[in-house]
Amino acid sequence: MLTVRDIMQAPVVTVSPETTVRQLSRILADEEISGAPVVGDEGELLGVVSATDVVRLAADDAEVHVASAASLDDPTLIPDPDGPEEVDPDPYGFFLPEDSPLTREGFFEQFAETELDAVLVRDIMTPVTFSVRADATLRELAEFLVRGRIHRAVVVQGDRLEGIVTSGDVLRAVSEGLLG
Repeated sequence: MLTVRDIMQAPVVTVSPETTVRQLSRILADEEISGAPVVGDEGELLGVVSATDVVRLAADDAEVHVASAASLDDPTLIPDPDGPEEVDPDPYGFFLPEDSPLTREGFFEQFAETELDAVLVRDIMTPVTFSVRADATLRELAEFLVRGRIHRAVVVQGDRLEGIVTSGDVLRAVSEGLLG
């Protein structure tokens, strides 16, 4: 029976809490990943940061709110006036398509320094990490990801970061017939 150890990614791309949001965006795009564990100077696991956190920050700074932008682009998506005023953030995050401009060399250098350059990973990261054991089965992992409505979990042994496993890793295992 396959375990998390069989499909996890290691070594893990990590970031520091002092990494700027612009630097984080470059790392995520260059590494073609949607999130990374945040580790301190001693290698201790402090949290997780994702592309969704960056998008949420950018949306918070936007003058047009998500519901308004959707209704402007597509008149069929007019928000329900009796519904909630705020749109819940997408709990599933997103994946960058291969042809995304964010993955092009030098994409971020074309923009002048912004207020987002002053924001650090520690300001937007999720301090709570979702962790799994390396010996957990893929079925246990899938149930954990669904129950937590998350796309990634760090793999730990005690307080040591061993790897990371994502919903994409589970999808790959399913597509290859490894999870029955």
